[in-house]
Amino acid sequence: MDAPVEGEGGGPRWLILIYHLPREPSRHRVAVWRKLKALGALYLQDGVAALPEDAFTREQLEWLQLRVREAGGEATLWEALPNTVAEGGALVEEFRASREAAYRGLMEAAERLRRRAALGAPGAPLLEELAKVERLFRAERRRDYFRSPLRKEAWESIRATRQALREDPGAREGVG
Repeated sequence: MDAPVEGEGGGPRWLILIYHLPREPSRHRVAVWRKLKALGALYLQDGVAALPEDAFTREQLEWLQLRVREAGGEATLWEALPNTVAEGGALVEEFRASREAAYRGLMEAAERLRRRAALGAPGAPLLEELAKVERLFRAERRRDYFRSPLRKEAWESIRATRQALREDPGAREGVG
C-alpha cells in the first residue's frame, strides 16, 4: 500500500467524495456505502466521505464517482488539506481509532478460538473460523492507512491461535 500523499504542512492530503444518489433503487446507495466501507472511508456527514490520498484511493474514488453518475446520481471528488494541523491530526486519529477497534475485535475473536480449542471444541470448524479471522485481518490491514500500533499485536494474536490449533490434535481432525 502506498503511503498517503503529504500536503504542505506535513500531514496527509485527503480525497473527499461528495455524492448524492436517488432514493430508488436503493441498491446503488447500498453498493456505494459497501465500497466506501471496504475502503475504510470516514464519513464526514451524509454523502461526504474522506480518505487519505494515495494512488489506490484516488483510483477507487474516481471509479466510484463514475458509478454514482452512471446510477443517475451526482458526485464530485475533491483534494483537500485540513485548515489546521490539529484538524488534520484529528482526522488521522479517527482513522486510527477505527482500525484499532477492528484489530481489538480480531484479537478477541482469536482469543475465543484459543479458549474453545482448550475446552476441546472440534478443530476443523475452529480452523475454518480462523481462516475467516485471517481474511478479516487482511482486509483491515488494507484499510490501515496510518499503520495502527495494534496491527502487529493483532497479527501476533492470530498467528498464536493458528499455532495453538496446529498443536492441538483435535484441530487436525477432518483436515487434510
